[in-house]
Amino acid sequence: MIKQRQNPIMSYDLADDLVVKIEQLKFPDGWENSDGAQFGDVIFDLSSTYPRKQPKVYVSDDMSYRGGSPHVLYAQSVAPNGFTKYCIHTLSDWDPDKHSLKTMFNILEVSLENPKAKNPLQEA
Repeated sequence: MIKQRQNPIMSYDLADDLVVKIEQLKFPDGWENSDGAQFGDVIFDLSSTYPRKQPKVYVSDDMSYRGGSPHVLYAQSVAPNGFTKYCIHTLSDWDPDKHSLKTMFNILEVSLENPKAKNPLQEA
């Protein structure tokens, strides 16, 4: 599991940006950046609708999975410079009283482990 094998760098400024950035996250086996390493950055965009709606997720735009680009990497979407939108399925049961940024990190973790699954959340 991602959270058990590393100590990435996290930064945030919720007063201005509403963005949480995790730098040098070690991705699961099969993922690599343009240098051949498994490390990349992740952004959770909380926007003004959080916590009513789940945040958007972006990963470093040089990350690939086994040399390809699985459907979860959505290059056609608008993303911060240097990032690609990471499509995590919208949770129909998202509840701001029960779910949090930790929930989204756990969902990202499951999805990164199964990026070619049609719905990694159901298949995990």
